[in-house]
Amino acid sequence: MASKYLHTASTLTRAAFTVGSGGFAGSVSAVTGLGGAVIFIPALSALGYEARHIVGTAVVAVTGATAAGSFAYAQNGVSDVPAATTVGLIGAACTPIGQLAAKRLSGKTLRKMLGGALILCSPSVLLKKGADETEAEKEAKAKASEYVIKVVRPPPTNTYEIVRNQFLDRHDKHGGWLAALSAERDFLALGVAVGVLQGTIGVGGGVLVTSYLTAATDMEVHRTCGTALLATVITNLAVSAAHFKNGNVRLRSATLLAGSAMACSYFVAKNISMQIPEEYVKSFIVVALISSGASMLK
Repeated sequence: MASKYLHTASTLTRAAFTVGSGGFAGSVSAVTGLGGAVIFIPALSALGYEARHIVGTAVVAVTGATAAGSFAYAQNGVSDVPAATTVGLIGAACTPIGQLAAKRLSGKTLRKMLGGALILCSPSVLLKKGADETEAEKEAKAKASEYVIKVVRPPPTNTYEIVRNQFLDRHDKHGGWLAALSAERDFLALGVAVGVLQGTIGVGGGVLVTSYLTAATDMEVHRTCGTALLATVITNLAVSAAHFKNGNVRLRSATLLAGSAMACSYFVAKNISMQIPEEYVKSFIVVALISSGASMLK
């Protein structure tokens, strides 16, 4: 009888730990734009899972957290949906390349290289970006704007209209879809890198997107978070499908982690993240990047 109660208590404790870890990871994900793997992976390791189940289950949980958080940011009109869609779709298409590379290269070595790079690059998040434009650049932009068809649209009243207007604005700004892709080809390259990374080591796509957007662009930090979350969820759908197919997902833990992470990620992204000053968000991102890097060095 005593053993039955002990088993029940142990099961409830594991469930509570799993739900708590998911909620914390979802909150961190919503604030920083990272997927939450830095929380999910240690939690699953503490639960005693083997490596392949840790990665597979973490990817599914990350997908849930990023889906909820990115939807909340999109509702607030903060995410750069066209950029995130480009990165995410290219990333999803390139994950098979990473999976092939994983068979030839040491995933552990790649994880350590990425971890070291994250730690070294994390201070760049705090740097002030965007040098003053030269007169020549200003003149070129002014001249280019003369040829852009400006369309005045009514204010959006729902999430669909917010997203639709972003795509239409991109089309009008560059004069066509192909021209828009050409003008923002850095996002195409970023998508390739994200897909290869996700396919090779299973995680790290959100970290890479957040690192790039904060260190290499002038995108406002809350917009960076929303964009990174959406890009991650699109790529992770492809990665999650592969892990399900290969039997790498512990469904019960994945459900508890993803469910609690989704609830907290949506709530924090919708109601709290936008109220946090930019400098504090950047500090959170730096801490999260260093933590992610340190976990990958193990």
